[in-house]
Amino acid sequence: MATITQTKSKSLGSYPYTSVMTSITIALIALGVLLMLIIGIINFAERVKENVEVQVMLDNGLENEQIAQIRQLLSDKKYIRRFAGQADITFKHKDEAAKELIKDLKEDFITLLGENPLRHSFLLHIKSEFCSQEGLEQIKKELEQMKGVFEVSYAQEFSEEVNQNVAMVSFVLSAFALFMMIIVVILIHNTIRLALFSQRFIIRTMQLVGATASFIRRPFLATAFWQGLLSGAIAFTLIYVSLPYLNVGFIRLSEMFSPLQILIIGGILIVLGVFLSIFSSYRAVNKYLAMNLDELY
Repeated sequence: MATITQTKSKSLGSYPYTSVMTSITIALIALGVLLMLIIGIINFAERVKENVEVQVMLDNGLENEQIAQIRQLLSDKKYIRRFAGQADITFKHKDEAAKELIKDLKEDFITLLGENPLRHSFLLHIKSEFCSQEGLEQIKKELEQMKGVFEVSYAQEFSEEVNQNVAMVSFVLSAFALFMMIIVVILIHNTIRLALFSQRFIIRTMQLVGATASFIRRPFLATAFWQGLLSGAIAFTLIYVSLPYLNVGFIRLSEMFSPLQILIIGGILIVLGVFLSIFSSYRAVNKYLAMNLDELY
């Protein structure tokens, strides 16, 4: 009975599944969290960029029909953000703008000046891909060429600061992600290599009885495939289940990702789990196949 039990536990391709899967899962969770952090910051930066308002001030004396024509021309621009197919454009009457300014200044400048010097305007929100400094300047120049437009302005300093901060954070996180990727590869590789250490004499025995290298590798690679698949699925499930409870300040992380992005992250974790497990198992088995008897001890 003892002999039978020992034979089963030392069958080809069998090694400590639980410890290996736990190590792979933890490594993939760390990588998945970092990946979600990068995507979340990119999404948040896009939202911040799209909140930059471009103000299009109109010439005085325009008729309602002319203002409507300008609005239509603005709506047709490809760089205007849209919601439910509608261009994100808001018309602000000069009287409304005056009330807001009086409230901010706490002084009635209209009474002092005897008239309202402000102008009718449109407030635009631009798509994030056009919110670079060069893109906004190009949009400004284009809109100022339109008939009936007096001046175009936007928060230039704020826009520059957002773009600089996004570039810096993206660079730092990308470098850290690369570093983490290297750590994950090393961790998974060493875990599987150590797990296969107990199989080295069985691999040698199979060689001695004439088994080909591909025949010996097959059960190890099959085991690695399922371990990587399950580890990736478990890692993604744990991250997904935890996501609704994770907040950074006033930001709910669950609202920072689209369903497609979440599925892509899950797919990446599963593919990485399978690929790294198979790759590490393949290298480890080849290492033991190439060893002589003295090196096995």
